[in-house]
This record gives sequence, C-alpha cells and structure tokens, in this order.
Amino acid sequence: MELGLGGKSALVVGAGADVGRATAISLAREGARVILVGRRREALEGTAQLVEAAGGQAQVLPGDARDSADVKRMVAEAQAAAGRIDLMVNTVGPYPYPENYPDVPEPMYGNDASWAEIFDTVFMPAVRLSREVIPLMKVAGSGSVVHLAANSARYYKPNTAQYAAMKSALVHATKNWARDAGKCGVRVNAVLPGWIKIGRLQERLDAAAASEGRPVAEIEHDMVAGQEALFWSPRMGRPEEYADAIVFLLSDRASYINGAMLPVDGGSPVW
Repeated sequence: MELGLGGKSALVVGAGADVGRATAISLAREGARVILVGRRREALEGTAQLVEAAGGQAQVLPGDARDSADVKRMVAEAQAAAGRIDLMVNTVGPYPYPENYPDVPEPMYGNDASWAEIFDTVFMPAVRLSREVIPLMKVAGSGSVVHLAANSARYYKPNTAQYAAMKSALVHATKNWARDAGKCGVRVNAVLPGWIKIGRLQERLDAAAASEGRPVAEIEHDMVAGQEALFWSPRMGRPEEYADAIVFLLSDRASYINGAMLPVDGGSPVW
C-alpha cells in the first residue's frame, strides 16, 4: 500500500530505542527523511545506521524534551535543515518503575516530587513539542502528528495511577490540538499501546524464565493474563507493531483521521 510519505521530513522524538527507533526505520522505508531526536547521541547514531541500512536518510539531533529551550532549538534546527517539518512522532514518556521511586510506597498517591517528575517527563514533553511544531504546520497548511499515549489512560490501577494520569492528560490535550489544527489541514492523533515488549521488559522475561525453568513465551503469557484480564492477546506487542500503527496515522492513507485515540493492545475490554 502506498502511504504517500516519500520525500516528507519526519521529526521522530525518542528515536534512540524501542518504538521510536522502530518508527524511524519504518518511516525511512516508506521514503521519508527522518530527523532523530533524543538525549543520547550514541543511541541516535545507532538508529541512524539502521535507517541507512534500510535505504533511508537520517539526521541525528540530540536534545532533551524535558527542557523548553532545548525543544525550541531542536525544532528550529530541524526546520532549517529540512526546510519544513511534515510529520512529528513523540514517543517519550518513560514508565515510572517502582524501584526508581523507593520513597513512594503508594504510587496512587505518591508525593509532590514523584508527581512533579512524572508530569515533567511524561506529559510536558508532548506539550513542549506540540507548541513548537504544530504552529509551523498550521502555517504550512499541512502536517501530521502522532503522540504515544497509553492504554492505561482508559483503566484504573494503583500502580499506574500517576503515569496513567499524565497519559490521560496527553489524550485530552491531543484532542484539543487536533480540533485547533484540523481547520488548517493538520492532523493530531495518538496511539494507545498496551504492553510493549522492550529491552527492560525482555530482561525481566528472560530472568523469570531462567529462574523458573520455563519458556519465555509461557512467562510472557502468564504476565499478560495476570493483568486482571485487561488484555486478550496471549503476548505483548513488539515495537514494530506500534510503529506500523503510528506510520499509518501519519500517512496520507489516514487523511480523514484526526483526534483519534487508536488502541494497539491485542484487544482489551476498555474503549
């Protein structure tokens, strides 16, 4: 299927690993020129090598989406280098693993420091990026933005309470950005992933399989099934599967999709 992405410039934020990396590679395969944004230059250069191996072009642009001034700089440099930003993908927003918050016994309530950190790392990067990029797209009269939100924005569990609250805020903001930008030919959507089988999670699966003497696939099935029947698939999603959904939403094939929250979770009772 021709997606109409050939020759377009795509800003991919969080491109150093996981879904961001997979999305950059997928966009490059569709003919887009990708600008890779993230905090770690080495990781971005690794993605650039994969993009070039896939026959694409990549520019490495290190920067921190937690810093407003740095976001302004990155967007200005990307605009200057490419001439315009046609597409933007935001995949940043790390999950707050409990071991990183030893002083927060109840994530549902947390403390001021934990709430402030998750606000600044999960929600505000999307705000900083959108307020710099979307106005440029509105002036150009076209553009497409996709944020990586989370399935947890639609259900309620104590251990994801702070993270899900910020992803819920992102969902709400995405709808507002879509409504504002739609009349200018710009679309803003979000993907709501379930479990993403990324490096840290894979390490947990491997360790559990080794400890229990069971296949990794069996451990994975049990982990997914143990989430209060929230997910119907017997496995977790691969980064490439989320990337495919993101690239479709960015493409001309999704030209009448705006303000949508697309679940990519293997099936779930929440909607």
